[in-house]
Amino acid sequence: MNIPVYAATAVMMALSLNPTHVRVPAYGYHNGTVLIDITLERAYHSLVDPLRPGISCSTHYPTPLKMPFDVPIGSGRPWGRNSVTACGDLMYGVQRMWDMLRDWLGRDGIDGVGGGVPARVEWNPPAPVPPPVVDFVFRRDADNFPTSLDLVGHEYGHVVYRTTPGGAGEDNESHGLNEGAADIFGTLTEWYANNTVDRPDYVIGESLELPSGLPLRHTYDPSLDGHPGCYSDQIPDAEAPAASGPLRHWFYLLAEGSHPGGGNPASPICAGGPAAVSGIGIQKAGKIFMGALNHKTHSWRYTSARSASLAAAIALYGPLGPECATVQAAWDAVNVPSQPDDPSCAPPHPGT
Repeated sequence: MNIPVYAATAVMMALSLNPTHVRVPAYGYHNGTVLIDITLERAYHSLVDPLRPGISCSTHYPTPLKMPFDVPIGSGRPWGRNSVTACGDLMYGVQRMWDMLRDWLGRDGIDGVGGGVPARVEWNPPAPVPPPVVDFVFRRDADNFPTSLDLVGHEYGHVVYRTTPGGAGEDNESHGLNEGAADIFGTLTEWYANNTVDRPDYVIGESLELPSGLPLRHTYDPSLDGHPGCYSDQIPDAEAPAASGPLRHWFYLLAEGSHPGGGNPASPICAGGPAAVSGIGIQKAGKIFMGALNHKTHSWRYTSARSASLAAAIALYGPLGPECATVQAAWDAVNVPSQPDDPSCAPPHPGT
């Protein structure tokens, strides 16, 4: 990446008393060298995004991190296990997520009304603070901060979920849908960014570098994480990460299909499902899922998500195209049953 040379301009700008938008390099642990939008305030870079209201990063909340304008933001690898580097990674990730929501899903900001939520990076579990704030706590098992693209997208995905109708939900099944939605938004963020260091995939948290050498979760096959990929009557009693399995699995099948090729892994189909599912692409899958969330209720269930996503597919692409049929087939493939009032993908009868 070519980093613009602006040192002389920055010196002149630093003399100004008025905060100014600048786009500067951040030397990330997870993302490599990237550009982030921050504020130049006197002689300091303040990690406040002037283009995306509400987005900032702090190491001592609520004060945003400030760096002398001539000090690099982050130290990259292998020295990047520090809070400044984590803030650089975080700002890059949430800015890419914001842009993805706008460009791919038609959403205005993280909260849907043009706003965001500040983040804080912590070495130890933080003391509670009045919401909203998104916390990123150092992972001692991984020896770094969870500020990769997919994990930033995941944590801010919870904000998207709770700021769509119905809020965060009230029981294990709706909490599982919340957790699965966060993984979907993390995946969408990673694919939108298309970063050459953290290349897009369908696993979550692989760049944490856990001692096991495995990612935190596999979207295409939740059984690899010990989580169910098929819906059953056990889901309502499962903990949120396990209860999220069928939703993550459905999204992969919708986006990529059961045998996508092109370097993406095959995905199993649950017993009684269709022989195969052909994906429609991640952007269309994301638009349909976002459309479904816009009709979420407080007591959402998997069957509710099925009905809402079918309605979203029809609203976006019509009842006759492959999008609606694939939404239906992907739910069948993870054993979420149809409901009598599900929108129909079937063509209308002649003369109607």
